[in-house]
Amino acid sequence: MRQAARHSLSERELHEYVAGVEGHDEQLTGVVGFFNRRVRHHILTRISALDVNGRDLLEVGCGEGHMFDGTAIQPVQVDISMTRLARASALGGGQSLLCADGYRLPFRDGSFRVVLLAAVLEHTREPWRILAEVRRVLRPGGRVVIVVPNDITMSAGRLMLRKFPIRYPDHLTFTTPGRMRRWLADGYRIVEAFHLPIPQLPFAVNLYHFVVAQRA
Repeated sequence: MRQAARHSLSERELHEYVAGVEGHDEQLTGVVGFFNRRVRHHILTRISALDVNGRDLLEVGCGEGHMFDGTAIQPVQVDISMTRLARASALGGGQSLLCADGYRLPFRDGSFRVVLLAAVLEHTREPWRILAEVRRVLRPGGRVVIVVPNDITMSAGRLMLRKFPIRYPDHLTFTTPGRMRRWLADGYRIVEAFHLPIPQLPFAVNLYHFVVAQRA
């Protein structure tokens, strides 16, 4: 998809388009799957440590529902793409699936103890608005678990794998640790922040930035 055409679509239209041309199964296999499994391990470890499940846990941007597949955790899951939600529904497991816009979540204030945003903010044009909406539905003291990619190293990886376009076609915002700190300064306290897959190395050579933040 050309740059001009991509930006002429609404976010919902863009995500539906990409759902049709970029399958999720390739995210689970090969070298991409290896790194994604490491990220998933960190997410599940923290969710389990927070002892949260069911209607106390919300996953925004659940995609095709693979994050909690095969676990006993059954969160409320929302996504803007009906195509991806249909695939998530096929996984079964009894999860609660809703089609919803992350800018306008259909929940009351303070509905959840934990919200997961795994590879979501880069898919939005105004990620600070998503974080404000997440803050609204979190209870005081609740936590948001966030994973964002390094678009530069991700694009280099896609080039090596001969995936085109080399930048994910529905990545709309470059996310960095500095931007994350600025976005979270409004109403959150960062509890934990590190890079993956090698936390000892700078973000510039890593694939992801991982953050746990608490609602003030």
